[in-house]
Amino acid sequence: MSVERLLPILFAATVAYILLGRWSRRRRIELGIDAGAVVSADDSLVRAPTLRSTRLGLVGRCDHLLRVGGTYVPVEHKPSARRLQPSHVLQVGALCLLIEDVYGVRPPYAVVVLAGGARERVAFTAELERRVLETMAEMRAILADGRAPDPEWVAAKCRACGYAPICWEGAPASPGA
Repeated sequence: MSVERLLPILFAATVAYILLGRWSRRRRIELGIDAGAVVSADDSLVRAPTLRSTRLGLVGRCDHLLRVGGTYVPVEHKPSARRLQPSHVLQVGALCLLIEDVYGVRPPYAVVVLAGGARERVAFTAELERRVLETMAEMRAILADGRAPDPEWVAAKCRACGYAPICWEGAPASPGA
């Protein structure tokens, strides 16, 4: 093949490489994973491992797990949430506990990616760890007693919950009930 025929192919390949790199970078920013290397993803061929801690009695899986420097950072996606909710903070706090237990490295923070790609960094502090452990203890006590959670736990979420038909006595039996 002549040089004249190879130059346009080489040029097109170079342009495609640059455009693909820009698209990939933009997509990583949208997903909140622009910093660090993706260790696992719950939506790809690099499957996210299920993190298990017998010591904590806890199991979880990150939407994305990043390696940033010498540590790991969990990333959770909440595409319909416009703002960070307390439940999101507790969820990523629990993931940080699992990562510390499984990998032996304490994550300094987690990331929650909200609607429109807005990112919220959640510091993994001793206070957050305490709140997660207290919430886990409260949940276990509720399950052990078989009693219904306090009303603030079941209010609006019960209507959309798939477990509503088999939930504790007193909770709405069906959506809209």
